[in-house]
Formats: sequence, structure tokens, C-alpha cells
Amino acid sequence: MTPPAVVIAQLAHVTEIRRFASLPAPIRTGKFTIDGVSAAGWQIAEPGGAFSATDVPVPGAPGRRLIFAACDPQLCLLHYERGGIAHFYEILALSLTSSGWKALWNARGSKPLKDLDALQSLLRGDMPSDGWSQQWVKGDF
Repeated sequence: MTPPAVVIAQLAHVTEIRRFASLPAPIRTGKFTIDGVSAAGWQIAEPGGAFSATDVPVPGAPGRRLIFAACDPQLCLLHYERGGIAHFYEILALSLTSSGWKALWNARGSKPLKDLDALQSLLRGDMPSDGWSQQWVKGDF
């Protein structure tokens, strides 16, 4: 697994965030793009909050739940679980560009990461990828 150089370069500068409400406003409100398409309507539950963990939707609950995030002014890494037919964990890297926040990179795994230290170790290659793999950042990843 090889994250983009900009992600690796910023890893030492990000700060762990444990609440969705503490993320930058454009990310909270889905004002970012994924493969050039607006992420309007993108939702994620607070850690421990209700979400649709299976393919049977929970009324009013999003299909994703934040585990933690790590951000600095130019980069935000979201680590969350995603429900549906298959339940898995993701890391989404968002980068602030001159035209706003854009999804830059995505990875998927079968187990959650404990904290920012574990995320940094995984992305730097200091620990085995242990079921984590890169995904194309396109559409409803």
C-alpha cells in the first residue's frame, strides 16, 4: 500500500480528532469532491453513534461511522467503518486545494485502527498492511 507523497509528508503534522463535529466545516457538510463529483449528501455518524451497519438500513442513520480523524490545515484523514452487505473499515484522505477539499486517496481494511499512531505506522509502512488495500477514489467508494 503506497499513499500519495503528500499524505506521507503531512503525517507528522496532523492532529487526532475524535468527533465528527470537530472536523472542518466543508468536510462535515460534504462540500468536497470525489473524482470531480460533489460529495453533497455524504453523511457519517459520530463515533459510537447509530449507523446502518448491515444491508438493512437503520432509518435516518448514515451508512458510515467515524472512528477517528487526523487533520491539519491542508490534509484530513478520515478513518471510519462502513456498513452494508459487507462491513469494513476505510481511510479517506482529503486534501485542501485552491478549489476546495478533494478526495485524494482511499484504503479499505477488515479491522479498525486503534489510534493515530497506528494509522501513521500503517501509512508509513512501519507495520504490515494486515488486510488493508488501496481503493480507487471514484463515485461511492
